[in-house]
Amino acid sequence: MAPKRPVDSAVDEVRKALDPIMQRFSPDYWRDQDAARTFPTEFFDTIGAAGYFGTFIPEAYGGAEAGARVASVLVEQINRAGGDAASINAQMAICRTLVLHGTEEQKQRYLPGVASGEVRFLTVAATEPDSGANMKELASTARRDGDHWVLNASKVMISFATHTRLMILLARAEEGTTLFLLDLDEVADGIEMHPIDMVAHRMTSSLFIDELRVPDSTRVGPPGEGLSCLMKGFVIRRVLAASEAIGNARFLLDQSIEYAKTRKTFGEVIGVNQGIQYPLVQAYSRVEAAALMRSDVLDLVDAGEDAVPRSAMAKVLASEAAWETTRAAMTTFGGWALASEYHVERKLREGTVYVFNNLLMNLIADRALGLPKKD
Repeated sequence: MAPKRPVDSAVDEVRKALDPIMQRFSPDYWRDQDAARTFPTEFFDTIGAAGYFGTFIPEAYGGAEAGARVASVLVEQINRAGGDAASINAQMAICRTLVLHGTEEQKQRYLPGVASGEVRFLTVAATEPDSGANMKELASTARRDGDHWVLNASKVMISFATHTRLMILLARAEEGTTLFLLDLDEVADGIEMHPIDMVAHRMTSSLFIDELRVPDSTRVGPPGEGLSCLMKGFVIRRVLAASEAIGNARFLLDQSIEYAKTRKTFGEVIGVNQGIQYPLVQAYSRVEAAALMRSDVLDLVDAGEDAVPRSAMAKVLASEAAWETTRAAMTTFGGWALASEYHVERKLREGTVYVFNNLLMNLIADRALGLPKKD
């Protein structure tokens, strides 16, 4: 057997360290959080105390700089244990935009608190009511006014907006798309938020900004290069989204296999029936294939190579594998799949978040297949 690489050892350490935490925060904890529509504060603080929020933050700013592979296994293991890693994913990964493009003053002021979890950095406000995810046609504007900017924005589908302190806002300036780092402790009075009730518990809101005046020190990256700066973080976000989906799928597989081995009908366990076996086999195969694609992307990231098209494929494959696994779990559990005590229906609702893949399909068609793009 080949010796373990240092990255493998680091991944093993994450799994071992996370096991007792996830035993404390069982699937029932997550069911209660989902039912109450509350932020998982105790779990979030526990992960922060363990040091994981500094995964992408340099040591000079209080981080661990452990990298994408550690982040990937962390969010997968949380979901595989029946949890919901969405807020953990956001806190770890969104700050990469600040790490890559922020000023030294911004980094010194905020990154140590983000690494410890004392400062929540959970939100990117980019999508809009009319343009959706087409960030090249933003209606939100940023207008220069001396050493300040005046912001006007209307954003929708913004996760964790009411639970974060820091928010990245994408707006269109005269030079083009531009990023701003908003500290809601300082500008909350200038932002109006309205929660959106959704099938999945993502604490999502719409928000409105009217003539909000902010100093130029809130700008992240050069004017006109906001979308470019934001997109540099998309590979990692896709990998972590894939990892969440894989974790959900593996949780459902674990639950379904155990149920199929113990549930009896007509005098025998249901796991002997091909109608139960085959959907689980197909789902398992798709999940393992998605995990291999994710591993391939992480190898590319570690090597500093172009991972854009394959990260898109990893996210598409993982989300579809998770969706297929949910269907297999519903076949296995029958009517009990709709009962909250078995957690299948909750994972079904969570899975709806990941299956919006049209833009990723366009990216793959362009970057991997070389097909023509629409003007």
